[in-house]
Amino acid sequence: MSKMTASSTQNESRNRGNLSIDVDQSYLAYYLPVPLPFVRFTSGHFPAGTTTQQHNHSIMAMHGCLQGPLTLLTDAGKQTLDTGDFCLIAPGINHHWSNAGSSTAATLAFLIDTERPGRWPASTGIADACGELNRAIIDVNFLSSSGDADLQHAFWQIADQLTSESPRKQLSLTSRLWMFLSMTLERLTPTPNTTTQHELAQQIRRLLLSRVNDRLTISEVAAEVHVSATHAKEVFAATFDCGIMTYFNELKIWQAKRLLCDPSLTIDQVSSKLGFSSPAYFSRTFRKHSGETPSEFRKQR
Repeated sequence: MSKMTASSTQNESRNRGNLSIDVDQSYLAYYLPVPLPFVRFTSGHFPAGTTTQQHNHSIMAMHGCLQGPLTLLTDAGKQTLDTGDFCLIAPGINHHWSNAGSSTAATLAFLIDTERPGRWPASTGIADACGELNRAIIDVNFLSSSGDADLQHAFWQIADQLTSESPRKQLSLTSRLWMFLSMTLERLTPTPNTTTQHELAQQIRRLLLSRVNDRLTISEVAAEVHVSATHAKEVFAATFDCGIMTYFNELKIWQAKRLLCDPSLTIDQVSSKLGFSSPAYFSRTFRKHSGETPSEFRKQR
């Protein structure tokens, strides 16, 4: 990962009579290389008072707000994005950003080259997803992860991948980008859900989200949704391409990162709050999923 902190060139515009100055102090804070069809996965920072120059992209762009508010201005008007909000912008749409707030705003963004999906096997569905995006995004589509637990989790997972100081495996990054984008597509092009197995997998996921602070076994999860443990594992893996406990531990680590930012809590207390059997097991699990120990994570913050 490359981290860049140099500010961009400041651009000033002055009007005769009443002097007004718009200063572009935005800068690229984080950058990660990503495979096609994704291009340039970045985080931009926008200090208070910043207004960027108008620009457009030759390919589709996704912009998400990590810390707001931040206003997107297009020829059609303006829309303010707050934390967890994001938008997909079609190629060629003129836009620029303005931060009228009192503190620095931050975004995450990536470009999507839907005409060059990359050398993925047809069975992955990636080329089909690119075609769906072309049909769905013809201007600017705004979405919010607020009130949508699954989408919110996917959004902050890609944010964690981008802003982590520890190197991330390419597979981990790519899979999370596609999970986020596929969920976004589902919300842009909703279809009636008639798959009983899918409904069951979603029921298990909602249970894990609501019980993230508890200690659960697969047998207990299966009993909650009234199926056998074997059936629960098979359905969940087929839908989300990972095991129930793997996903549950990822949720716990995601929550742990937020709790570790609270200096009033010790690492042992965070471990206990999240239902880990011991601080040592918590530390091992945290390192397995994040590449660093809880102590190392806390020191960097």
